[in-house]
Parts: sequence; C-alpha cells; structure tokens
Amino acid sequence: MSPQYEFPHADAGTHQPELFIRDIEFLNYHINHDKWDWYRNFGIIDAHRDEDDFNYYLASDWNVNVIGGSATAAMTDIANGVLSFTTGQTENDGAEWTRNGTMFLLQATNPFYAEMRFKIDEVIQSDFWFGLVSAHAWFTKPNDYAVFHKDDGDVNIDFSCAKNGVATDVDTGIDLVALGWVRVGFHYDGAGTLRWFVFTDSDEPQVCSAMGTITTNIPDDINLSIGWGIQAGAAAVKVLYVDYFKAVQKRVIE
Repeated sequence: MSPQYEFPHADAGTHQPELFIRDIEFLNYHINHDKWDWYRNFGIIDAHRDEDDFNYYLASDWNVNVIGGSATAAMTDIANGVLSFTTGQTENDGAEWTRNGTMFLLQATNPFYAEMRFKIDEVIQSDFWFGLVSAHAWFTKPNDYAVFHKDDGDVNIDFSCAKNGVATDVDTGIDLVALGWVRVGFHYDGAGTLRWFVFTDSDEPQVCSAMGTITTNIPDDINLSIGWGIQAGAAAVKVLYVDYFKAVQKRVIE
C-alpha cells in the first residue's frame, strides 16, 4: 500500500476522520475500531500505567513514611523478582511506600484498575494495606482512599473507600494465611461503580474467589497515589513480600 494511505493526513475532513494507532507501524483504527479499542489501552498514548515486577529497587522512586522505629525494603532471592518490606521489632513499627506523585484521578469516563500479588509472614498481629491514598498514607486514615487492608488482630482481607472523610467498608470474606500468596485487584469503571476482586494464586488463568461492588464514597475528586504499607501489631518483626503491582488508567485529558 502506498505510504499516503498508511499515515494520517492533516485536514482530511470530518465525514470520515482518519484515526490511527501510532507505533512503529501505523495501524488503521477508524475502519476496524471496535476490534482495536481494547488493544489501544496497552499503549502510552491512550493509557497511563505504573507497574513494577521488582527486578531492582530504588528508594528514590518512593515516598517512604516510616512509622515508629524503623522499616526497610530489600530485594529477595525469590523467583519472579520479589521485594520484601520489613518492620522494626517494636509494636507499631512499620512504614508506607507510595509513589512520589499523586498521579491517578478516578475521573468520570476514565476507567482505572490496580492489582497486587503479595504475602505476609504473620497475619494476625500485623496491619497491611494496598491501593490509592491521599496524603501518602493510610494508617493515619486520610480523607480519600480506595484500599485493600488487613487490620491488626484479624486475618480478614477488607476493602474500603472514602471520599471527603466518609467511608464505605466491606469484608471480602477471604482470609490471609501466613506466607500464602494472594492476588487482589480493584476496578473503577469511570461511571460511578468500583469493583473489588480477590483471585486465586495459580498459573493462568487466576480464578476470581470473591468480588463485590461499591457505588458510594468513591474518591473521584482528588488526585491519589498508589502504594502499600505494613505495620507490626505486636513487638516482633513483620515482613510483607510484594511480587508485583500494576495500576493503569485510560489517559485523563483535562
């Protein structure tokens, strides 16, 4: 095909606008757009992604909020690339790791999805969270968040979201097991519904073990950071292991 038909033209007209997926090779989108809508979300032009499989760790990439005495992050000798987060040995020692910026906005028409695979060495006397937060923290309960969490003294995986200080809380019905890998994810559809999921940890495909929907108190009017935290609920070291996380959203145009 002649190059004049393989690339977009300026001022081609409004009756049949020329639309292309732009990469090494341009792909005609305006003719077969229904087929390619899903594919477009994997490119930086149409989606914003933050994900890490932890082949290395740079502390400068993170806002680290240390609670109590100390907490550390380090690579481990575990397959896939796993980062360990270790608290101090005093009760309430811990830390929260969030991206330096507040780069996600749960805006109408812009779907969002986040997921993490993790395990914790001791699941009763420990606190944990993963998700989106304002103020780079969740243990001190910011006004706005959407997070999975496990509270000190129980093994329940809960999901909570809050907008302007008013929260909605759900027990997923799934319990953590010491050193048992689990995958959790949540999706905002850009139209007023937030869905949470817990998946089995297995080779593909991972099966959904529990799910639910929330339509109240979704933090949709403030930029949020992706992150997680671990805190000791007793005078003993607690360790959180993170295999990967991903956070992706249809690119917001403001």
